[in-house]
Amino acid sequence: MYAGVSAPRRYPTSTLGTSSVNSSSNWKILTPSPRPPRGRPVNYGSNYPNGLPTVHIKTQDMLKPQERKLLEAAEAGDKPTMLDVLYNSKGDFNLNAMDAMGRTAIEIAVDNENIEIVELLLQQEDIRIGNALLCAIREGVYRLVEMLINHKSITTEMLGPGWGKHLNEAEVSSSEYSSDISPVILAAHLNRFEILQMLIRKDAIIENPHKHSCCCQECDRERFNDSLHHSLKRINTYRALASPAWMSLTSPDPILSAFKLSWELEKLASLEHEFKDTYLQLSEQCKQYACDLLSQCRSTEEVISVLNKEENNHDENIDVWASKLSLRRLKLAIKYKQKAFVAHPHCQQLLTSIWYEGFPGRQQRGSYWNFLMCAILILLWPVLALSYIIMPKSKLGRIVRSPFMKFLYYSISFGCFLILLTLATFEPYRYEKGAVRGGGKNRASDRGPPPTVIESLVLLWVMGMIWSEVKQLWDEGFKKYTLQWWNWLDFIMMCLYLCTIALRVGAYYLFNYCQEFINIKYMIRTYWDAFEPVLVAEGLFAVGNIFSFARIIYLFQTNPYLGPLQISLGCMLVDVAKFCFIFGLIISSFSIGLAQLYWYYDSYTPVCITPDNCKLEANAFSDIANSYMTLLWSLFSITKVEDTDVLEEHYFTQWVGRGMFVTYHMTAIIVLLNMLIAMMSHSFQIINDHADLEWKFHRTKLWMTHFDEGSTLSPPFNIIITPKAIYYFITKIYNLFRWLCGKYQYQKSKTRATIRRPGYSRKRNEMEKKCGSDTDEDENKPLTYMDIMQRLVSRFILQTKKDMKMDGVNEDDLLEIKQDISSLRFELRDDRRKEIVRSSSHIDAVKRDIMRTMSASNRMFGYNLRSPRKDSVPEENCNDFDVCGDSLEPSDIIFTTPTDASSVFFNIDCPLIEDGIEECTTDGNKQDELVRKQSSISQILETPSESAFSMKPAIKKNRPSIYSIKNIPLNNTIEELVECWRNEMNSKLDKLIDEINLQNSNKLRARKSGASVKFAEGKCIDPKSPSKVSFKD
Repeated sequence: MYAGVSAPRRYPTSTLGTSSVNSSSNWKILTPSPRPPRGRPVNYGSNYPNGLPTVHIKTQDMLKPQERKLLEAAEAGDKPTMLDVLYNSKGDFNLNAMDAMGRTAIEIAVDNENIEIVELLLQQEDIRIGNALLCAIREGVYRLVEMLINHKSITTEMLGPGWGKHLNEAEVSSSEYSSDISPVILAAHLNRFEILQMLIRKDAIIENPHKHSCCCQECDRERFNDSLHHSLKRINTYRALASPAWMSLTSPDPILSAFKLSWELEKLASLEHEFKDTYLQLSEQCKQYACDLLSQCRSTEEVISVLNKEENNHDENIDVWASKLSLRRLKLAIKYKQKAFVAHPHCQQLLTSIWYEGFPGRQQRGSYWNFLMCAILILLWPVLALSYIIMPKSKLGRIVRSPFMKFLYYSISFGCFLILLTLATFEPYRYEKGAVRGGGKNRASDRGPPPTVIESLVLLWVMGMIWSEVKQLWDEGFKKYTLQWWNWLDFIMMCLYLCTIALRVGAYYLFNYCQEFINIKYMIRTYWDAFEPVLVAEGLFAVGNIFSFARIIYLFQTNPYLGPLQISLGCMLVDVAKFCFIFGLIISSFSIGLAQLYWYYDSYTPVCITPDNCKLEANAFSDIANSYMTLLWSLFSITKVEDTDVLEEHYFTQWVGRGMFVTYHMTAIIVLLNMLIAMMSHSFQIINDHADLEWKFHRTKLWMTHFDEGSTLSPPFNIIITPKAIYYFITKIYNLFRWLCGKYQYQKSKTRATIRRPGYSRKRNEMEKKCGSDTDEDENKPLTYMDIMQRLVSRFILQTKKDMKMDGVNEDDLLEIKQDISSLRFELRDDRRKEIVRSSSHIDAVKRDIMRTMSASNRMFGYNLRSPRKDSVPEENCNDFDVCGDSLEPSDIIFTTPTDASSVFFNIDCPLIEDGIEECTTDGNKQDELVRKQSSISQILETPSESAFSMKPAIKKNRPSIYSIKNIPLNNTIEELVECWRNEMNSKLDKLIDEINLQNSNKLRARKSGASVKFAEGKCIDPKSPSKVSFKD
């Protein structure tokens, strides 16, 4: 061959897979195609003359004709064809054959929701349910699912974890769902309440996944075999457990189950980062479900029963007249961070009622009235506090115990504390500075000064706040106390003040009672030691003041405008902490590098340009500490550009130092600071998008600290020993002795109901109980938590189903309607076939009566009538599309006209009498009419018929028009001819039936004679009787 030209290739011209490929006559020479232009994609499939072969999808050629016909009948809903394939097919065929998409006939029928086809297939012995059950659950047809799970091949184990074990390889590979999705899991995924309830009654279960850190043999084996399948199986199981349908139907306490599962899913999201979004989505689904159940509450009693539920008791009676609440479920929601549940309007309305207990109508009054009321309460704070100390159980004391009053007086107390801190800054002794005055004895030079009046008041407030924190730590527990960041701020603040007090007390005792230090008590501050106790105490006190003023931001959570800003600030502090970690790495790397570069140029190394000219000049980067400080202050532009210069002529060192300094500024200022700004903006935007939700949640946390009994008095009144405290102390001592004797059992304060119910009245409660006792005992039966939860779940299910119906019509619904229409079409066709058979049989019977009547009337004229030899008509053996084309033999003719049929006339004007035949005398006109009727009868009798009662033998002629009824040959049996003949016969039969009904039933022969005359008229009238038969589709 020549260079650059390839040899021509030979390709078979026939399609792949046919026997003609091996034939030498089907080969031809193909010249090489020109090389495609450079830069254009090459179509590699063009080498196949007949297109690419199908390799990933099974084609219909792989199926037998019966299997293909079975699948097509299942797709179209053609029950007659399905019956024909199942019971009349010859040879073996696979009843579970799959189409190109891997679906069996029963799966197709289930997908089309064709119940009759499914019933027919389930009657077969070799049928396999396979994935048809999953398709039925997906479609949500309860009857189909019931039929399938009641099949003998479906066991209880298959409905649950054992589903994948009973699927063959073909079903697993072609299934829409993975093998670990069992019917009960799929029903839970799709929230099919009725179907899921039916499966649960069949003992179908969902096994809880093992922990993420589980190292059992089963988990290790699954991880080793296929880690992805193991993770997806866990996700599918958790998706089923997080389903509202599953929790509603299986959990005795759905709200508690939603809380715990949501918390577990959030933990898994932090462990399995690959599926973090999926777990967080399921967690949000559980939170939304709890909110939806709370939304179904229709009264305050139902809301209280939900929020007041204990965690462990599943069926406790609810006292609707209880005066105290515990709100244990609400506290649990705060613990699990169920923000949507806590911020729900039903929950917030109840909390608002509790918060403003004792001040009804406060929210309905104007702001001026509320401001005036708060001002009066602030002025009465000492009076009300003292009255509570003396009479804690009075009406005035009950007002002081209300949550709003406790918060108001705590805020007033803290505000007074900040005022005292401010006044301590401007005390007169602070102006006694400089020279020693008064003989050198003044407070400014006193190394152990006594406390002033303001400092003594600050000490009282600090002791009261410390006592309040101790009580809070005792009531909440160490773990819960440490989970709140504001408690850490209080702890740091109290520690600073305690250290300040300890140092001041120590210095006062040291310089006033120790003989060796009394003589040096007064000294000008210039000569004090750097770590003098008073100096250290003042430093700690200053830092404590900063935390104290920052602590007031905590009170902003009650304000709807400042609350979201305070929450955003807290989130920004987290971003600042992240930034500080990254910035610490950056500044450390540059500090170490610059210190390594400028280590020689410290302040102790003289620089001598000439022997007589030596200078000492410290460099800003001579050591690591100076490098850190210089780089840190450079963020605020406090450094100089000349800090990288040296006195020596070391230009390379200077340029390297300048390059590092410039790089640091670009990294730290341009990149890191802008990144910090972006992070803080993102955090603020997140809080701002959910400002109402976040604010209500954090406000509820603040409110809950004031709901429980205790800590009624604010500092410094809480350090006063009250009669109430003495009574409680004696009672606890008495109960302790009873407990030692085994006559008393302690109850944790966490479970005691200590929150006063809003709107509670003892007199009204007694009246309601009295009225309730007069009613029926069944009606007055105490409610249980299970009763309330059953109501909420029922309402939720109804609401969910209603919402699903309101989703609108989708593409699947349109396909179902199309399939129903197709099934109806085939049913109508089948009914029409049956109607054809019945109509043909009816026509045969009428024809026999007509022939008998005509035979009896015309025997006198020599006609040869023979009774039919066939018992059935051709319509019984043909369908809508097959025209009976069997040729009629001469032996099939039952009526033969005489040779001289035209000369014969019928004397039919005179009706036959039952007693005998009466002689008829006619004139010339009557004779002409009889001749005309005779010719009409002869014409009709000579017309060929579709039925077995043929009047003449078949004569082969050219096919005439379908509108010409006369002289139509019988051998051209096409659909148009048959339809025309049928219409003509129907019209004649309708006329015949009408005439017969008008005659006297007792005059049999006269009725037959009248029918013969009407039949002889031969007029084509549109049939109106139900015997009409049409062959059209």
